[in-house]
Amino acid sequence: MSETPKLAALAAACLLGIASMSQRAHAQNAPVEAAAGKATEPNAVPEVTDLDRIEVVGIRGSLERSSDRKKEEKSISDTISAEDVGKFPDANIADALQRVTGVQITRTSGGEGRFVSIRGLNSQFNLATFNGRVLATDNAGRDFSFDVMPAEALSRVTVYKSPTASQIEGSIGGLVELSTFDPMSRPGLHFNGSFSGLYDEASSDTTPRLGFVASNTFKDNTVGVFGGLYYYKRKWRSDTFESFARSTETTDSNGDGVRNDRVDGRGAFPGIISYQVKTGDRERLSWVGGLTWEPNDRLKSTVDAFYSRYDTPETSYSYNVNFYSNDGWGRFANATLAPWNGGGVNRYLITSFDLDNTPLEIGTDSKERKVDLYQLGWNTRFHATDKLTAVFDLAYSVADRPNSGKSYFTVAGVNGGRYRYEATSPVPSVTCVLPDARSCLDVGNDEIGLHFMEPKGESTRDEAFSTRVDLDYTTYFGDVMAVLEGGLFYSSRQKDKQYYASPSGCGYCGFGDTLGEAGIDAVVPFPDGGYRAGLVGGRNRWPALDANALFAAAIKLRGQDYFNATIAPRLQQRSSSQIEEDQYGTYLQANFSGDRWDGNVGVRYVRTDLVSKGHTQELLALVPIPNSTNYTPTFSDVRPVDVDHNYDDWLPSANFTYRFNDHLQLRAAASRAITRPTFLQLGVDVNYEINSYPPRVTRNGNPKLEAIRSDAFDLSLEWYGDEGAAASVAAFYKNIDGFITSGLFPETILGQTFQVTAPLNGDTAKLKGLEAAYQYMFPSGFGGQINYTYVDSKAEVTINGARKTTTLDGVSRNTLNLQAIYEKGPIAARLSYSYRDKYVACSVCGPVNTPATTAASGFLDFSGSYQFNDAVTAFLQIYNITEEEEHTYAMDKRFTTFYEPYARRFELGVRVAF
Repeated sequence: MSETPKLAALAAACLLGIASMSQRAHAQNAPVEAAAGKATEPNAVPEVTDLDRIEVVGIRGSLERSSDRKKEEKSISDTISAEDVGKFPDANIADALQRVTGVQITRTSGGEGRFVSIRGLNSQFNLATFNGRVLATDNAGRDFSFDVMPAEALSRVTVYKSPTASQIEGSIGGLVELSTFDPMSRPGLHFNGSFSGLYDEASSDTTPRLGFVASNTFKDNTVGVFGGLYYYKRKWRSDTFESFARSTETTDSNGDGVRNDRVDGRGAFPGIISYQVKTGDRERLSWVGGLTWEPNDRLKSTVDAFYSRYDTPETSYSYNVNFYSNDGWGRFANATLAPWNGGGVNRYLITSFDLDNTPLEIGTDSKERKVDLYQLGWNTRFHATDKLTAVFDLAYSVADRPNSGKSYFTVAGVNGGRYRYEATSPVPSVTCVLPDARSCLDVGNDEIGLHFMEPKGESTRDEAFSTRVDLDYTTYFGDVMAVLEGGLFYSSRQKDKQYYASPSGCGYCGFGDTLGEAGIDAVVPFPDGGYRAGLVGGRNRWPALDANALFAAAIKLRGQDYFNATIAPRLQQRSSSQIEEDQYGTYLQANFSGDRWDGNVGVRYVRTDLVSKGHTQELLALVPIPNSTNYTPTFSDVRPVDVDHNYDDWLPSANFTYRFNDHLQLRAAASRAITRPTFLQLGVDVNYEINSYPPRVTRNGNPKLEAIRSDAFDLSLEWYGDEGAAASVAAFYKNIDGFITSGLFPETILGQTFQVTAPLNGDTAKLKGLEAAYQYMFPSGFGGQINYTYVDSKAEVTINGARKTTTLDGVSRNTLNLQAIYEKGPIAARLSYSYRDKYVACSVCGPVNTPATTAASGFLDFSGSYQFNDAVTAFLQIYNITEEEEHTYAMDKRFTTFYEPYARRFELGVRVAF
């Protein structure tokens, strides 16, 4: 990782050299006009245009098509095009998107991209569509997981940064449009396939990836069909560290033996720490296909379908230390302190201490995520006359992720450990000694006692239906051509969430029920190589436990009935929900074009109707307890409840382009956009804390929430040269209102004043930034891309009822992407580097609501290929060459909240085409 800045500097120097020379090279070449074509919008299956045809394959062809599409679009956007059918620039869609200006990604365990942020706004505020339609998602929210879809199934991905009235609403960050191949774009029989082996350095396993797509046209090229089948498997491993329940505790900074907040101050304290080795499989089987009928120039009808099954089980073996056990927060000894600015009396970081009488806790954690996702769509485009075109679109999508308690978290161990903690970066070091002077890591199977056991799971099912009718009419006002667009749309979505958990989880707490008493062997082999992310007791391995064996021991010791009453998972009605949401409306848009200019202006009206269904309990009575300030509450039975809400939005937009000449153009855009609350924020669950002071009510959702609204302004200067050469500089500004915050207010219930916490619209934010990009390919075969994004954010947020000015979570101020490219003859190679600056991961997740910051990171990847003939190409891809890491910390890099080093991955394979 230490070589990353050097590599970045070298790559930057190379590409800046390319940039300076390309202007001279361009002046020596005769201009070649880019293919003309009408740009498409993500509201229906698009017409095939010259921009869609894959004629020049490879990296150069991909850059040309991306540049041409960006130039011809009606709004500010960026496009990634396939290098050939079935060959996307990156194997993972999110990894490809991170190379687009203004886009940042979030990774899963093991380093694969899953979610995208656009211009500083995380995945909650962005929308993904597939062939112009919203896909159902397996998440509890609305954001789309890009890991469920194979990149090979796509012909292009477009990121729209300024909306038009005809586009689907729902994103204040950006709209990501995923488009599949159209068989009418290359008549005749064609086949593209690939087979490769993936080697993961962390797991030391090799697994397959394979896929193919075939297409053909019939009946004088009036009928086209295509189908693709894709399979991917990866065995992964991730060694991580996390800390939880972080706080500050009173210190004895002056050494007088007395701890006093005012005199000595408080020190940041790790709370609970966890060293984890996670392993699992990722297996995906996907199918995509379509049938197109185009009997003449006036009619085109397409049916397309997509299906994906993604199975990602995960098991984690963890070594956990709960420094709060037995009031450990007040007993730590031999502490050393370092300055730490947590505000007020919170002025120290506790960098080391000793703590006795603390249990050894061995965890086993499993997560189950098995997703079935499909979408079926039908689109018909009819040119009724030379001036009038009608488009009808219909789609249905389902995402299903069942889990009725198949995940679990267990803790077992022994009492009496004496710990030494040292806050080293990035992972703290701990040693533990038992009362008999053995290392805690030497504990045997029979002496391990049961403690916490929680089988759990969350089942989600998302159904999305949509239909729309669009009309456009072409006319002229003198020399000005006008295309008048209008349409009606309707969509319905139902998101069901069922949550399963143990009634208690603590039915065996205390480590008193041992595996020896039960006669059960639960210790299993530790993953190869021990724990790799830090130092644990000098040995870096602990007894790994089989959770199912722990459950068997629990049943054997206390019986099935007791286990069922305390541990077995059951449906938690109050934590479950069903959200039904209808969206319908209309839009009008006028598109104008003159000799050197074009633009569009329009307005979109949408009404959102929702019903939030769930279960709750009502507080019926409070009976004072004699000689106490507490009360005995009486609650109603759990009962069903549903809440209705609706709101309207008028969303104007305008986009304008002026062409100074055939190569240089200026774009300007203004718009209003919305993002709806996540489904999690719309639930009806209520929790009461009667005997806290003051008494509290927590409403975990609020069906009355409104949409988050944004006013945006964009300006972009763009230059387009020959054969895909392009440069652009863009500025953007967003004023966002209605961010959802945790509101705090009093409410009188049964004569008592309760402190109520509930999600409310209230926070605001302002975003502004700059984007710059350049790409060029020399006749020699060398070339490159470079882009840079700067984002500045300022948010007014509410924390514990108080207003605070901060930055938006997840926003890196600076991001940089570099690509050095060579493609000539049979050889193609690309070295890609993606860098993002440090960012606030969570503004309130450190001790006493301090921010948690994720350190800067840079990922270096390589892809290369050799074409033996027109049909066969061998390829090699290397991911994360420099073994980058993710490190999140609370104001001091020694106070780590999360750490994961990512391993290198290799892919070697062959592609076949005819």
